[in-house]
Amino acid sequence: MTKTAARQADETLALELMSAIRDMAETTCAPDEVELVSVTMDVSARTDAPADAVFETRIDRRTRTILFAGGTASIGGIVVMSATVVYSIHPAAAG
Repeated sequence: MTKTAARQADETLALELMSAIRDMAETTCAPDEVELVSVTMDVSARTDAPADAVFETRIDRRTRTILFAGGTASIGGIVVMSATVVYSIHPAAAG
């Protein structure tokens, strides 16, 4: 196994997809905070152009303490990556 200094395009895309899902989760749960519990990524096609991706996010289910969410990354109308994510929801600290 070799070490690389730069991320691969699919690794960059995965991080951007996770960020888009987290942004939506934080907005949905505000002012409460979310904490990542688990994430599953599925790559359906390789890409060399993560900057061209369009992200779609969704809430699958929300309880008082858990948020199930997901999303896809598409390039040229083709889904190249999808993710399902579970967050725990923590009440915002009283200020």
